[in-house]
Parts: sequence; structure tokens; C-alpha cells
Amino acid sequence: MLGVTRPRADSSESAAGPVAPSDRSDGARRSFVSGRTAVLLGIAVIAVILLALPLREYLAQRSEINSASEKMSEQQAKVDDLQRQVDQWQNEEYIRGQARERLHFMLPGEVGYKIIDPGNTENKLAERAPRAEGPSGPWYDRLWRSIRAAERSDN
Repeated sequence: MLGVTRPRADSSESAAGPVAPSDRSDGARRSFVSGRTAVLLGIAVIAVILLALPLREYLAQRSEINSASEKMSEQQAKVDDLQRQVDQWQNEEYIRGQARERLHFMLPGEVGYKIIDPGNTENKLAERAPRAEGPSGPWYDRLWRSIRAAERSDN
């Protein structure tokens, strides 16, 4: 046939076909991983190593951004609450109500009454029991007694 070339028969090939790699007489074995596969695996390992650090940094920064945005929203809520309080204190009626409630202020012409309830725990000084072990009498009597006690101890 013209133009068709047949591959040369290797000296290790028999008439039955090609020889299996384990049956080769020259002792060379084909490796399980070819050269191309090894190069591709090496490139893949290098790519994973090169991408691991930037990916870790990216994830850490995203975490910081999320926590900062949460803090910012909490701070904004506090600012809004404080602004609401400032707006309340700008209202004249609110100021009058707070003065009446907290300071017991009254408008001219009004008569104020304060009802003291003995069962009320609002007054902490009224709840305190009188001290029984404290010194009795005025200060000068205590001074005179201490001087006499000092004279007796000297003898």
C-alpha cells in the first residue's frame, strides 16, 4: 500500500502483540504516575499553598468587619436613645413634669402635700434602728469621765 507506513516492530514484541510492562526484558517499568501528572500535582499543591494565606486573611478580615458593623449598630442605637432623651429635655412640659416628680417643685399658688407612709421603704434613714451601744450623754460628760478614768489608772 502506498503512503501507509507501519510502525516498526520492536524487538521485544512478539507476533501475538505488544509485551506487557511487567514482561519487559530490559527491566524498565512504567511508573504509576506519569511525568505530566506529577507536574500537574506539583502545580496544584503550590497553588493551594499560595492561596491558603490570602484566603485565611480574607476570612479573618470579613469576621472583623462583621463584628465592627455589629458594634457600630449597637453604638448607633445608643446614640439614637440619647438623642431621643435630648429631644425630651427640649420639651417644656417634660421639664416641668420632671421637676414636679423628682424635685417636688410646684407652680406659684399651688399647695403641696407630701404624704409619708411609715411602711414605705423609700426613706432609708427611717429604717435604720437607733444605735444602742453608742455613748450616752453630751460630749463634755464623756470627756470628763475619760479624764477621771485616766487619773485612776495613773495611781
